[in-house]
Amino acid sequence: MKLYAKRFSHRSGFTLVEVVAAVAVIAVLVSLIIPALSMVRRSADMARQRAQFHSIEIALEAFRADFGDYPESEYTRRPGDLIVQSYCGAQKLAEAVIGHDGFGFHPMSEFRNDGKADWYGNDGVDEHLYLPDVDGDIEGFGLPQNEEDALKKENLTIRKGPYLELETANAVKLNNLYYEDEQISFPEDTVDKFIFADVFGNVKHLATGKNTGMPILYYRANTSNFIHDPEHYSDDLDKNIYDYRDNQIIIDLGLPSDSTFVHPMSENGGKPAIFYRNTLNPNFATPPLRPYRADSFILLSAGPDGQYGTPDDVFNFNKGE
Repeated sequence: MKLYAKRFSHRSGFTLVEVVAAVAVIAVLVSLIIPALSMVRRSADMARQRAQFHSIEIALEAFRADFGDYPESEYTRRPGDLIVQSYCGAQKLAEAVIGHDGFGFHPMSEFRNDGKADWYGNDGVDEHLYLPDVDGDIEGFGLPQNEEDALKKENLTIRKGPYLELETANAVKLNNLYYEDEQISFPEDTVDKFIFADVFGNVKHLATGKNTGMPILYYRANTSNFIHDPEHYSDDLDKNIYDYRDNQIIIDLGLPSDSTFVHPMSENGGKPAIFYRNTLNPNFATPPLRPYRADSFILLSAGPDGQYGTPDDVFNFNKGE
């Protein structure tokens, strides 16, 4: 019995010092791994954003091949109309690539938020280019069903595109991101129009509850202009190669989660010059100053922080090149 007790009296185990040392080593390893994983994730997100930009660029080149130029980005607001035409670059980009309804762009489009145009030259009698309800009755037309079906088929035949597959477009409507009653002052015919969301997933889709991204902003270059000066851009806004106002109506909405937030690039914050500094091509450091992509267009994502005008903004160009 004594031999048995002696055999098992000296059990092996960890001392307190050894346990503390092991925990310390694990903590050091975790502190090294977590930043590395964050960097890998950030790099992967940036690669996905670049890929999305590339897909949009291909779509815009296809649009230009069909229509001779890139879609306009000018912010339009026509107070004289019965419906205020608040319509900005980000929305016009989506219309050009997928149409108002995802069935393609109508060649007669005047880039109006209500999707109408003087299609038949009826002296101001505007017609719907994008049918109000492709799957059901055409609101206000009052046609027999067979005539409605024929009109729908004809309408879709006329369309061009979509130039980007809807499954990869990441298209959402403004009222999927921002609360209409609290944040959006857009008229009804604007809030239900598409924009392309970026890949960073820092916004909740109000209808699905899933993560989506901030709107991708679109600016078309005015190749007949010559000004791009962060210090004097406002001296004559209509002569800028790029017009910061093209998407300010979205920037001024703040964050979807905080309507009081002021983006650094917001006109409300008095700092739209950030747009001109961030897009200035350093290879043209002396007058005449030039932006990147002075002959085409700029795409802008708010980046991982969801804020326009901060260092992590992502553009469809590589700075320093």
